[in-house]
Amino acid sequence: MVRKGASDNVMVFPESDYDNNAFGFSNGQYTFSHKAYGADSFRYSLNFGRNWTQWKSWEDTTFIDGGVFDTPDNFWQGQHILVQCKFTIASIYTLIE
Repeated sequence: MVRKGASDNVMVFPESDYDNNAFGFSNGQYTFSHKAYGADSFRYSLNFGRNWTQWKSWEDTTFIDGGVFDTPDNFWQGQHILVQCKFTIASIYTLIE
């Protein structure tokens, strides 16, 4: 197999499925910078897979409301996001803490 792409692209290098630098907080909102270039769509979960957003068309950066983790339903500490990307021929996920 020939691989071409950045070392943090999970489609090219599946072992790169954890990227702490992709998830951030700025201007009162969370941001997730996608690096699985070539994906057709994505969805995310803010509660370890209990619930997922609808599948959305690919975008470089996703903006998430800054108050999403301020609920009594949170059973964990900190902010975590689980992202799944859908490719025409494969599916991959990334866990960010």
